[in-house]
Order: sequence, then structure tokens, then C-alpha cells
Amino acid sequence: MRVALAGDHAGFALKERLKVHLGSCGHEVLDLGSHGPSPSDYPDHAEAAARAVLDGHAERAILVCGSGVGVAAAANKFPGILAGLCHDHYSAHQGVEHDAMNVLALGARIVGDALALEIADVFLAARFDGEERHARRVAKVRALEARWDRRGHVANPLRELERYGQSIWYDGLRRGLVMSGELARFIVEDGLKGLTTNPAIYEKAIDSTRDYDVELGALLRRPDLDAKAVYEQLAIRDIQAAADLLRPVHDGSGGRDGYVSLEVSPVVARDERATLAEARRLWRVVDRQNAMIKVPGTSEALPAIRRLLSEGVNVNVTLLFSRDTYRQVADAHVAALEDRAGRGDDVSRVASVASFFVSRIDTEVDRRLDAIAAGGAPDEARRARALRGRAAIANAKLAYQDWRALVGSERWRALRDRGAMPQRLLWASTSTKDPAYRDVMYVEELIGPDTVDTVPPATFEAFRHHGRVAATLEANVEDARADLAQLAALGVSLDEVTHRLLAEGVRLFAEPFARLLAAIEKRRAADSGVHP
Repeated sequence: MRVALAGDHAGFALKERLKVHLGSCGHEVLDLGSHGPSPSDYPDHAEAAARAVLDGHAERAILVCGSGVGVAAAANKFPGILAGLCHDHYSAHQGVEHDAMNVLALGARIVGDALALEIADVFLAARFDGEERHARRVAKVRALEARWDRRGHVANPLRELERYGQSIWYDGLRRGLVMSGELARFIVEDGLKGLTTNPAIYEKAIDSTRDYDVELGALLRRPDLDAKAVYEQLAIRDIQAAADLLRPVHDGSGGRDGYVSLEVSPVVARDERATLAEARRLWRVVDRQNAMIKVPGTSEALPAIRRLLSEGVNVNVTLLFSRDTYRQVADAHVAALEDRAGRGDDVSRVASVASFFVSRIDTEVDRRLDAIAAGGAPDEARRARALRGRAAIANAKLAYQDWRALVGSERWRALRDRGAMPQRLLWASTSTKDPAYRDVMYVEELIGPDTVDTVPPATFEAFRHHGRVAATLEANVEDARADLAQLAALGVSLDEVTHRLLAEGVRLFAEPFARLLAAIEKRRAADSGVHP
């Protein structure tokens, strides 16, 4: 693991012992001082270590001062840092496993050297367990951090994205977001340009809020509506209301932005005919020019995607993990517009995005790298550790290069001359799953022109609070190629990873959809006094 190590004069001797010990254990140590026993100020060392973690130069940090209190307090002033003062084994591992601690503070005048080394080992070996209750509590800590920060920013980072050609969309839709005025505020203050949703989001919204109680009760009394029809009635009303709020964005951007997506049932993801029929039906019922129908990018659905686009249905192609599949989707989009052009139909009003998933790639690849690091030879283990958190961004950057090649082709220029809009890449799954990584990493590293980034609520708030905006999408492209080559050399097959994630993605959308329908039927039975 890459570990930043720092301490003031009171912690210098223990820091030096930690440096030798951690190096002998195979860790890469970034020594940030102090470099001698002369008096120094602990806030300076805490800042250096915190920045190393936040900037991605280190995965975790260990800070040492006389008591450990000063460095812990200073480090915790940095958004994204969770520092804990630990003088026992239990706190050192539980602080990571339950609380996502990424900085360990030690008091050199409190704890003995031998125990300090053991505590450091326990801290670095621990992993956040990701249990729902722990993830929920860590998210609340992050929310407190954002809510009570009083530093302010010269510019809103969310709005700054537009200067780099990127549109920010929001991955979450619920009745309260629309009715409370919160969505309108996001549009005005944050420059929000679109919305996405999926069955998992709707399951939580309908099941965990009271926003739908009155309407749900009325719908459940209708014998002509099954559970799926009830869900659609609720969802479509939200989609229409959000689309109406976003219509000025749509019109003002010439149809480039201002879209709201509604997904076809994940149950039909592998059925071309059923996908086509359901997408057509939803498009007719929603009846908004700035709606998009989300269709999973499975091989079975590709012909349906082309057919829908050729008919003028706006399509958000979702669950894209592999560059090969993305290229097939991009080809289907171009072919569909060529179909329209061949019939003399307008190609300028057909919109589409290709939702390319990001952080889930790292979750799966990192799992495989950790297994290599745990069981491989020292050199192989070092290479595996160095590649953690790099595959997803590399994969996305190279997909963008594929997009650039497409829009630079003669084939696309012929459509562009007819007024066609390109199918933009939309970065999806941009929340950070591993607390060792910066919480807005997947937003910051993929900023570039003619792209969309749809972010979940916590990431939206975090990026507004401390996001850094720069042109990153086309930076270090050759490094991205090298990272993927090194992965392959270690035996990690990205093709195998993306194939697995697509199958898993379909399942992870289908399961909450099934739970949602079951919950609706259970509510119907309860309201009617019939036990299911």
C-alpha cells in the first residue's frame, strides 16, 4: 500500500521507526517529514499528509506527534479525511472497518514503539466492510462535513464543468425532489442539465419516503392496475414533472441537454422484441420530447436500440462496461441516423447518450488485484497494489478516444452536416465505492468536452463542496493504455470483468424492481385487509 508518513519533532523518532518497519513489510512509504528533531509545527505535517491522500499520492496516512491529538485535529480539517487517534489494536481496525478511517494518528509520548508498529500494521491491513449501516453513517459524516463547512468557494465546481464542455446530470429522482423546489434550485444554482433514474432508485424512493402515500393508495384501489402498472403511473408522473422543469434547459441548448430518463423493465433486458415494445409504449405514454428511454446495452437489445433511434425515440443506452460493446452501440446509433436520413427524415432532433459505467470496474478489478497482492511474489504484489483504482478511469479514457475517432470519421461528418447530434458518452456509476479513494475521484478524472456525468446525490453534494475542475479526460492517455496492459500482464482480463459486470448489472436492476413490485402488492393486500 502507498502510505504517507509525517510527524513533528516530538514524533520524529517514532516516524523513523515506522518508516523502516513499513518498508520492510512491502509498503511504499512517502516520507513527508519532519526530517530531524528540530522543532516543527504539527499542522504543517498534517496538511502534507492529508493532501497526499486527497490527491491520490497515498492510499492512507499515518501521523505522529507528542499526543497524537494535534495531528488528528489538523488532518480532520480537510474534507475527505477521516483521521482517528488510536492507541490500541481494536480502534485501529474498527476505525477502518466501520468508520472508513483513512488517517491514523499516534502519540509518540503515549504509546510504546512496539505497540505503535503493531497498531500501524492493523490499521493498514483493515478494509472498510461496506455494510449498509456503516456506509449510511459514513455518508452522514460526509454530509455534516459539507453542511458545516464555512470556507466557501469562489465558484461552484458543478457550474464550472460547463466551461470544459461537460454536462452535469443527477442520478436520482423522487417526488419530493420535484415538489419541494429542490430540483428547480439545482437547475438554477448548480447548472443541472439532466436526470437519470433506475429501478433501484425508485425502490428506495417509493419504499422509504411518504411522498407517494396518497397517490399510491388511490392507485391500489383500481382493480385494472397490477403492481407494474401502479409503479409506472407513479414514475411517469415524476418523469413528466421533471421533464417540464428541465424543458427550458432542453430548448436553450438546442436539444443537447435537459433530458430525463425512464428505464424499460430490466426483466426484458435480454429480449429484443419485448424491449422494443416496452420502449415504444413508454415513449408514447411519457409524451415529452426531452424524455429518454433507458435500454440496457445487451447484445440482444442492440437491434432494438437501432430500431428505436431510427424511429425518433431518444435512447439512453445503459450498463455499458466494455469498449467493444460501446463501439457496437455507437455504430447502432450512427446506423439508425443513416436509416432516417435515407428515408428523408429529420436527424437533428434525435438525442442519445451511451452510459459508460466507471467505479464498478475498479471494485471488481481491485478485488482481483488484492488477491494477487496477497498471494503473489513480492514484485507481482507490488505491481498489483500500484494498479488499484486505475482500471476504471483508464477504460473510460480510452472509450472517449474511441468516441473521438468516430466523430472524426467521414461517416459521422455526413450526418453532422445534416444537423445530427453526436451520441455523447455519459459517465455512470461515478460514486466512489472504496473509501480509500477521494470521494469525487471519478468525477474529477473524467472532465472533458462533449460528455455527460450523471452523479448520485452524495457525490453531487461532495463535488459542489470540494470538487476540483480541470481538463483531465484527455490527460495521460498513454498512461491509461499502459495501466491496462499491465493489468493484462498480471492476468486480470478486463473482458472477463466487463462481461461479469454486465450480467451482474442486469441482475442488480432486476432484483430491486422485483422487490418494488412485491412491496406494492403487499401494500395492496394490507390496504384491502387481505393477507398475502
